[in-house]
Amino acid sequence: MTDVTINIPARTLHLCPVMTGFILLKNQGKLSLKINTDVSLPSASIMETIVDGKRLAYDMADGYNFHNLAEIEEYIKTCDFYFKRSFSDNQNRSLFREQADKIYRWGFNYLVTCDGNDCFNHNPDKRLIEIVNFFRGRKPLRYFTYDRFEAVPNKKDEQKILFMTRLWSDKQTTSKNIDEANSMRIGIVKALQKEYPNNSITGIYDSELARTLCPELILPDKITKRDSYLETMKASDICIGSTGLHGSIGWKTGEYIAASRAIINEAFCYEVTGDFEIGKNYLAFQSVDECITHIDKLFNDSNMVYEMKQNNRNYYLNYLRPDIQVANSLKEAGITI
Repeated sequence: MTDVTINIPARTLHLCPVMTGFILLKNQGKLSLKINTDVSLPSASIMETIVDGKRLAYDMADGYNFHNLAEIEEYIKTCDFYFKRSFSDNQNRSLFREQADKIYRWGFNYLVTCDGNDCFNHNPDKRLIEIVNFFRGRKPLRYFTYDRFEAVPNKKDEQKILFMTRLWSDKQTTSKNIDEANSMRIGIVKALQKEYPNNSITGIYDSELARTLCPELILPDKITKRDSYLETMKASDICIGSTGLHGSIGWKTGEYIAASRAIINEAFCYEVTGDFEIGKNYLAFQSVDECITHIDKLFNDSNMVYEMKQNNRNYYLNYLRPDIQVANSLKEAGITI
C-alpha cells in the first residue's frame, strides 16, 4: 500500500475535490493517508502531497490570481510535479519560465465530497453557517457526494435547456471585460426566455448587481438551492456553462460532465486533461448569437445530444471522477498505487 502525506493549509473549497479523490482511493484500500492541517503554503488554494519521496502540488486557484508570483515560483522549485487547474502553457512559460516543465494540467474542478472526507464534511469553522443554512433549507457540503452528481446518458425526443448563471462585480474579479461578460449572460438568458420559454430553465443568481441590472431575471431561491439545482441539472439535456473568476473554467462545467449532459460552454481560456474536444464533448461560444445558434443545433438533433452525453460520460469515468483524477496525477508522477 502506498503511503501518502497530505499537507493542506486551509479548508478552501477549491481543494475539496482533490481531498475527495485521495479519500476515495484510501477507502478503496489503494493508499494510506496522513493529513497535516497545521502547515503553511504560499496560497490557500494549494495543497501538496509527499509520496515516495516526491512532492506533488495541487493548485486549484482561479486563473493565475496570486498575490505574490515570485513566491509561487520559489515554491514550484521545491516541487517535483505541480498540477494546475487553470493551466496555460503560454502563461506558465511567461510567468514561471524556469519551472514551466514541472507544471501539469489538472483539468476541471467542481465542489464534490465523499464519505470520510472529515476535513471538509465536518469543518468546525463552518458550523454556524451550516446551522443557518439548515433553517433556510440548504443542505451541508457532506450531502453532495460525487455519486449524487452522476447520471446515465439518456435519449429524449424533446430537449430541456439549463442556464443558471451569476454576474460578476469589479470587487470579485480583475477581468477587464466584466461589463461585456455580464451583458452576454443577460443576453443569453433573455434570448432563451424568448426563444425557448417552455423548454428552458434560465436566470441570474440573486446579488446586489443583479438587482440593479436585471431584477426581472433573478432566479427564485428554491431553484438555486444546490440539491434542487442538481435534480434540475440531471433532468436537463443541454446545459450552458460560463467562465469563472479570473478566466477559470466554471465549476458548473465539471458538474455537467459528471452528470453526462450535452454542453454548450463559453470558450475556454485554459487547457484541460484528456480528449475533451469541441464538437465531441461540447460546443464553444463567444457571443449571444453564437450560443443561441449552438442551442438551436442541439435542440433539433437528439442524436447529437445523446452522443455528446455518452462522450461526456466516458470522459468523466476516465478523467474527472475524483478518484480517477487523483490516480491519473499519481500515474503522471510515476507513482503506482
